Amino acid sequence: PVAARADRRYYGETYTASLAPKGSLDLELWSTFHDAPRDGSAPALWRHQLELETGITDRWDAAVYNIWRQDLGQGLRYEAIQGETRYRLSEPGAWFVDTVLYLEVRKEFLEDRPLAIEEKIILSKDMGRLNVAANLAAEQEFIPGGDVEHDFEWTGGTSWEIVPAFRAGAEAFGAFIRTDENGVVRVVSQAWAGPAVSIAWGRAWLVLSAGLGLNDASERARLRAVFSWNVF
Repeated sequence: PVAARADRRYYGETYTASLAPKGSLDLELWSTFHDAPRDGSAPALWRHQLELETGITDRWDAAVYNIWRQDLGQGLRYEAIQGETRYRLSEPGAWFVDTVLYLEVRKEFLEDRPLAIEEKIILSKDMGRLNVAANLAAEQEFIPGGDVEHDFEWTGGTSWEIVPAFRAGAEAFGAFIRTDENGVVRVVSQAWAGPAVSIAWGRAWLVLSAGLGLNDASERARLRAVFSWNVF
């Protein structure tokens, strides 16, 4: 059980500095409900992910995701494949803040979007039962013809261990994204905030989170459940 919880998530959006143990295999199921924004710029939809994750060394892990999308009232469609890898720069607690570097490559198929790469820095600090974490991310989408579009994301969370099997907290997250409206490109800010709980038992854990949109450009709500089972 201790090894199974080594990569336990505390939040729906925010990563901590934990990694998959060396030689392990974790199966994760993600389900996220994206409510429609108040400005009507996107539909409400479900997004489901199946992830396989393994620890390569004590400081390095990797994962692959298959992603499906379901707009409300429509069928389930395969949306994207995504690979990610994380590397922890030090042993837990050796630095004042535990630091992990994250790299993600994603290819979407529904809208035939170009290849996208995301880099993220994960900062996390455990102080007894209290955890504080923050993530900063930059994404590049490579447009045919040589252009590159840039988006930026941020997340932050704090949680408290009530008992070893149950942790409760809250997080805020957001993004700065580019939009093209009739040839006019502008940067739009999105932001959400809400609670998150993490439950662990045996070789499994579950995270439930809810982010409420803080402005008109944000989805009204983003609800997420992540279930993980340590296969070995």
